[in-house]
Amino acid sequence: MAVNKSIIVLTPNGRRQNVEVTPNTTILQVLEEVCKKHGYNANDYDIKHFNKIIDVNSILRFTGLSNNARVEMVPCKKPRNASKVTVGILFENGERLMDDFSPDVTLAHVLTTICPNEDRKTAVIIYMHRKVHGEALEETTLKSLGLTSGKAMLRMMHRDLEQLQTQAHVSQTLLPKSSKNLDDNDDNVCIKYDKQKISSTSKEGKAVDPITLLKEERNKMRSQDSIHIGNITTIDKDKGSDNKDKDNVINTSTCRKELLNQNDVKDELNANLHSDSEEEINIEFLGERNALVFNQAEVQAFPKNELPDSFFNLTVEDAKILLRDAKRKREELEEAPLLIEAQRKLEQDKRTLAQLNKYRRVVIRVQFPNQLVLQGWFKPLETVQAIKDFIKNFLEDPTCDFTIYTAPPKHILKSEARLIDENLVPCAIVYYSGPSSLAPSVKEKLIDPRIANKQVIKSRMNVSPEENVNTEIKKSKTIEDITAVPGPSGC
Repeated sequence: MAVNKSIIVLTPNGRRQNVEVTPNTTILQVLEEVCKKHGYNANDYDIKHFNKIIDVNSILRFTGLSNNARVEMVPCKKPRNASKVTVGILFENGERLMDDFSPDVTLAHVLTTICPNEDRKTAVIIYMHRKVHGEALEETTLKSLGLTSGKAMLRMMHRDLEQLQTQAHVSQTLLPKSSKNLDDNDDNVCIKYDKQKISSTSKEGKAVDPITLLKEERNKMRSQDSIHIGNITTIDKDKGSDNKDKDNVINTSTCRKELLNQNDVKDELNANLHSDSEEEINIEFLGERNALVFNQAEVQAFPKNELPDSFFNLTVEDAKILLRDAKRKREELEEAPLLIEAQRKLEQDKRTLAQLNKYRRVVIRVQFPNQLVLQGWFKPLETVQAIKDFIKNFLEDPTCDFTIYTAPPKHILKSEARLIDENLVPCAIVYYSGPSSLAPSVKEKLIDPRIANKQVIKSRMNVSPEENVNTEIKKSKTIEDITAVPGPSGC
């Protein structure tokens, strides 16, 4: 969410200049705006914050400057001279093309030079979490991105510009399942499932603020409760104490209606879940380990709901909670006893045994440069070599040499290391780096990513009896014996 900020710049002539900025503004843009207003040469000055010189090519979101931060213009030791920028374009298929450009050229000129055959209407350039597309390609220069020298890699993909406002891997807004409404024909209060509201919201596809929606529902329920209580009190005053039994009957019938309506809602939700599970009956696995292949780019996106600025404001209660947690963490660290090496090893073995007892299967997803993902099930005590052997079965050239690693930070997995020792339990994403890609026969069997996600959930729920560890055997074995047993090769 782009929030406008401002920076106060102290110029050499003693004046203070207030500059409005955004998270994507570069320090060079701030410096050029101040120099333009006060008649200075931007190439002869730097921006200094306290005792640190800030790189003029850095973007504001990565500088750590707060709102209304005060910085100072100081003469630079060496005048800055514009030089060529080596720009690389990373395509969706993993191909890279590079060329040298002047910092003043636009991104549209870069695309025309490097890849003239690409469709610029659907092209989206991503650099440092910033997306540039459409008419902005003609206006955005390399200099505005903070590229005045050196090398840079830009990622290009083709997307529908109307769908860029949606964000993947984010669950939908949790709407209230029920709301209290007054029945026109009866004074009793009953809970009704608000189907029209949910259906209209989903059909329109507009982003709904969850905080505003919950506040409206809460105020509505409070107002209806007050009306209902006022009606009951007036009846009691008119009819006297003879109506107590009648009120008890009304309250009993009201509770029954509430339970029945709630049960109807639960039955409807369970029916939806059951219908979703019936759609995945016919799943064709690729060999052993329940292997599946899907395209990461086809993950369904959900509408992105923008939260109001007031949501991020720190209240007094929030500050008290943060201070309490910080004090508690500090006391735990200060009062923690000193442990010898044997005790630290014992604690680590206990954590390993707890993971082995809790997770019997490990879901590994191998992501290739072309965004294809290969998913399989493994055992926690298996080695990384088992993952490599699993990948070789689906490569176009099984004899090629390749490496797999985790990121960030990049950590190349050793073949002899166990999955639990490499922190791959209960699930992990590893990246493939090698000359060969998936075989064409495997690419033809791509599935819906939602089916792969449901299989991950099944791996947690369904554990065969053979995988259950006998408690008596566990108690008889020592920690060294259990942790030293290698895992089975199959799943």
